[in-house]
Amino acid sequence: MAQELEGGTAHGRCEEIDGTRRMTGGMNPEDSTRSRTGLAVEMVADVLAAAARLAPDGRGRFFAPSSLQSWPGMVHGGGLVALLDTAARSLGGDARPRRLEGRLTSSVPLETALDLDGHADGGAVTVTIVERGQPLTSVTITPGATITTGRFEPAAPEPGGRLDGREGWPLPFSDQCLACGARNPLGLKLGLRFDHDGVWARFVPRAPWRGPGGRLDPALPVVLLDEMAWWLGALVTKEGGLTNRIDLTLLRPDAVAPGALTAIGRFDAVTPIDRRRTFWRTHSALLAADGTVLASAAIVFRAGADYSTRQMTFFRSRTDPEIFARMFPNYAG
Repeated sequence: MAQELEGGTAHGRCEEIDGTRRMTGGMNPEDSTRSRTGLAVEMVADVLAAAARLAPDGRGRFFAPSSLQSWPGMVHGGGLVALLDTAARSLGGDARPRRLEGRLTSSVPLETALDLDGHADGGAVTVTIVERGQPLTSVTITPGATITTGRFEPAAPEPGGRLDGREGWPLPFSDQCLACGARNPLGLKLGLRFDHDGVWARFVPRAPWRGPGGRLDPALPVVLLDEMAWWLGALVTKEGGLTNRIDLTLLRPDAVAPGALTAIGRFDAVTPIDRRRTFWRTHSALLAADGTVLASAAIVFRAGADYSTRQMTFFRSRTDPEIFARMFPNYAG
């Protein structure tokens, strides 16, 4: 498995590494469907449907707008999986509970016309982004709903006790990232926190991430849990890195789920999967306000000092020095 995972450049994380503007804040309130200028805000479902178009014969085109970015110029990894899940509907992909298995073998550029190739095999649908005959990312969608990770306990999801009342420390925001970008009008604008036991977020989804009747967009848990996985891996290894395998189950992809959602992952469930301890499998889940598990994920994080060299300047510039020292002690000096 390690040899297979080591292929390709995979996908980076969040914002440009030389940013100097420090962002702060907590969990976000629910936003209106109209911007401050009075113009209607784009909905995630519409943006994804326009970015990945697949014909019934399995051929299609891909063009991701800048609002779907992670690092500047690159599409967010969780956003990629959500995009291809959306495109799979053209080939009979199931909109009901399903498992998404994404292979992010290379970064995918924004605002670049690429090819899509899709095919159905039995009940599963696989969609691949292709550039000049070279596959960049693929996702296989399989009907069915079982919790992706056996390390997650739905009855007691909170690491170290109840989530209520936990403080922890805030993780840094970026500017334009689809998950944590404070200035991305389409983004989740997610504020993650961490303590000695794990990473979590409690938030009310913004209007672009809800459909008719207040139902959650199925892209929400994919983008969110990919972001969670990056931080789980980075804080355990104390290094920068990337995610390159996403195995996620949408247990309730069209849930109404009023109130605040909770996403959570535990450090004690982050485990190495190769001898060199380069690849680490993380586990996380998204819960409704009543504790119902909406989605669960087992996502692989690839750590490395070479990634840290490019990423630490960015995170240091946006993080309180004391908090940064807790996050990445080897780079605090």
